[in-house]
Amino acid sequence: MPLMEAWRGGDAWLWLRLRLHKSNMDYTCLFCCSLAFVLYLNTLNAGFVYDDRRAILGNADVSGGAPWQRSFSDDFWGTPLTDSGSHGSWRPLCVLSFRLNYLLGGGYAPWGFHLVNNLLHCVATGLVVQVARTLLASVWAVLATGALFAAHPIHTEAVAGLVGRADVAACVCYLLTYLSYLRHMRWRESGDPRQWLALASALLLAVAGLLFKETAITSLLVCVLFDMMRGLSGQVDKQRLRSVCIVLGALACGIYGRLVIVPGPQTAFSTADNPIARTPSLWTRSLTFLYLPVFNLRLLLQPQVLSFDWGMDAFPRVTTLWDRRNAQSACFYSVLVGVAWRGCRQLMTRPKEAAGAGAGTAGSASSFPQYHIQKVASRKSRSKRKRLADSKYQAFEAAYHHQDALPCRDCNNNNSSSGYVYEGSSSHTQNHAQAHHLVSSAFRGSRSSSSCSNSTNSSTSSASSHSSSNSSASSLSGGGGGGFPCSSDYQLESLSPGNRHAIVLLMSCSFLALPFLPASNLLFYVGFVVAERLLYLPSVGFCLLVGYGVSRLMACSHKTRYALLLSFSVLLAAMSLRTVRRNADWRDEESLYRSAIAINPPKALGNLGSVLSSQGRYEEAKAVLQKAIRYRPNMADVHFNLGILHQNQQDYSAAVECFQRAIKFRPNLAAAYLNLGISFIALGKRQQAIEILQAGSKLDGATVRDRGAHDQARSSVYLQLGALYVEQGKLQRALAVYREALSSLPGVLQQREVLYQRIGDVLGRLHQWDEAERHHRAALELQPNQVAAHLSYGITLARNSSRASEAEMWFKRALQLAPEQASVYHHYAEFLSLQSRHHESAIYHRRAAELAPQDYALVVAAATAMRLLDRKVEAEMWYRKAVALRPDDAHAHTNLGAILHLLGRTNHAAASYKAALRLQPGDAITLGNLAKLGVTNV
Repeated sequence: MPLMEAWRGGDAWLWLRLRLHKSNMDYTCLFCCSLAFVLYLNTLNAGFVYDDRRAILGNADVSGGAPWQRSFSDDFWGTPLTDSGSHGSWRPLCVLSFRLNYLLGGGYAPWGFHLVNNLLHCVATGLVVQVARTLLASVWAVLATGALFAAHPIHTEAVAGLVGRADVAACVCYLLTYLSYLRHMRWRESGDPRQWLALASALLLAVAGLLFKETAITSLLVCVLFDMMRGLSGQVDKQRLRSVCIVLGALACGIYGRLVIVPGPQTAFSTADNPIARTPSLWTRSLTFLYLPVFNLRLLLQPQVLSFDWGMDAFPRVTTLWDRRNAQSACFYSVLVGVAWRGCRQLMTRPKEAAGAGAGTAGSASSFPQYHIQKVASRKSRSKRKRLADSKYQAFEAAYHHQDALPCRDCNNNNSSSGYVYEGSSSHTQNHAQAHHLVSSAFRGSRSSSSCSNSTNSSTSSASSHSSSNSSASSLSGGGGGGFPCSSDYQLESLSPGNRHAIVLLMSCSFLALPFLPASNLLFYVGFVVAERLLYLPSVGFCLLVGYGVSRLMACSHKTRYALLLSFSVLLAAMSLRTVRRNADWRDEESLYRSAIAINPPKALGNLGSVLSSQGRYEEAKAVLQKAIRYRPNMADVHFNLGILHQNQQDYSAAVECFQRAIKFRPNLAAAYLNLGISFIALGKRQQAIEILQAGSKLDGATVRDRGAHDQARSSVYLQLGALYVEQGKLQRALAVYREALSSLPGVLQQREVLYQRIGDVLGRLHQWDEAERHHRAALELQPNQVAAHLSYGITLARNSSRASEAEMWFKRALQLAPEQASVYHHYAEFLSLQSRHHESAIYHRRAAELAPQDYALVVAAATAMRLLDRKVEAEMWYRKAVALRPDDAHAHTNLGAILHLLGRTNHAAASYKAALRLQPGDAITLGNLAKLGVTNV
């Protein structure tokens, strides 16, 4: 067999060319996708971190709290696009994918969200392999491109961070748009009517990409550029102009719709997010933003230092022309312009090269015979094409068996008159030429594969005889591209080598630059300086450039080739390890924020302190927050979080100072007003609390980033202010506050039912029963299964003695809804006590205390109920539990002394009374009880 003879001859590369000409790309794609999936397996046990909380957990469009159509009128964070607090980030398909995750995954199960992100990355990796097949002829080049994309650490934020799904899904649509347009071009050139289906698919996929993320619309521009490059390189097609006009028209409509029809950002980004854009000096802004693309390229080249946030001062400004980073910018743009200029020049000078080639070769009457072959072959049925391909492959084996012919470095170059170069001979016989034509057309006519070598390394002098020896050796070892047959999807086989080089470089730079340009701050300012997830799509171009370099280096000697394979394997292993470790940083918020302390200390420490505080690690959190303030003293969020920490530790004086500083640095921070008022109430400064709460209720949220959280905080301010008025007996003022909250915050649905309950309670206290019942009914309509609404309605009805039976019915319904909620048993017990049903009341009081044994008020209520029933022993047990819960509370010791007094244990009673007096000297009740015991000397 010819294959075995080739193998026994030691030519393993040629053996692989013949053996794997149909299946090698499938294995390449499978390997790259598997690598992508395995590297991100450790993200499946990660949680919701950073922006995930607001975009997913706090978004009603995801949880189903709003109709699915709202996703098209809200921004990415669930805020209406027309709202003054909207960011204008419109990604409805991404939000709907989160909603589908929520519905199918049984709620907020993070592993399901992460699994979808991982699978999307695998799909994107497979599409990158497909795109590489259209531009790179060498399998080694395609493998390098796909494997590097699968393993690059810069993708971690987009894949491990759930909000990065917008970038990953947009990349999938982007690449599908490009591949669909290539199919349209192929069918258009062959006159296939399915060309319109492919074109429509490309346009729809571009729109889908736009609905995932705005930068995906540039996919249409990439399609147009590739089509025009093929035209400049000599691929004649009279219908090209029509397709280009349609695509450019769709691009214009997409840009117009996004910028004009869909509302844009309604609020400006903060200075902390993009401080460079707010720098007064135009010179500094220009130099710094010109350096930004260079910095992003460095992240692609050396992804060792990564951060979840590059705001504040994490990115140093370029303030002077003598900064060495300007030299890097100059080199970068010089290379970019040079590549573009030389590529365009190469494509523009093609007609002259073609004319020269036609004059100097015998078989060049037709400039592009390959197009004719494809057009004829496309008219055959699939079965006929398969039979033709099989017969031509057999002819290829026969030609190889009878001749020592070796494929040239550019077997598909139609500008060349010679198909093979023979060892030891500089001329061709007619039979050899016929065999060449048969072999060179055999794989071109096949749908599954083509037998071309790496086009990017082909010789530019196809008609001269000086390449006989070196070209033969190079072809034997792999044709400069790795020695495997290229895919039938390869789009450049009929072009000259120079044009192939030019198109590969230009298309790689297009994939690299065009998706990044809208977020580069060069055309307009955006709300960030650097964001790693934005490099997910541009990294396709970067990986194509690496693959192209691999294909060029594979054209060298065997020794160099093996060294290259070893080096790339080491690089791939290092990047894979870095990706796995970086995924671990995104597992939870604590590890994520700790990983960025060295890059953005104030932001990372501030967020870390908040996380530690929520975990109850107060001392550690306090040290972290204070350190963050030392880095950046004007961070209102950090002062606010430090105030919450002091509030949790019941250090209300320190909390007041922190909240006041937070309001100083951000006057519209409604949550700071709320907690400052609560701290004043805890300190007994009720008038100051009323003043600060009134100020907080009037705040305008027009320039607030998170409008939903701002309105929630304002609603809580109204509730706290109303409760304060009720406590002071100012029921009419409380009623006015609650009604003002309803009118000024119509969009806060979660708090409306609470406001209705509070209004109903106040009206019940005012004996306005009909109005009270109407508001309670309104609360129940909003939340029919809300326990608090049932309790509130029952309490109001209980105040009306004629409706006690109805009140009991609502209490019992609340018990059915929440059989394990202690407060429900407590309120029902209080109702039974008012009805003089003390035995039943004691049972429910005891049950409430058993469900919440750490709740001091419920424990005292259970003890009191037992005492009223003259069950002194049980009462003593509960009073002792109360003392254990609050050993520094004088009233707890007094109550325990009283029950011991009733039990006749005078010595123990006296000890409890004395303990109470040590905590509260001079208490009249305690002194009177001691006097009854005959103890006067305390």
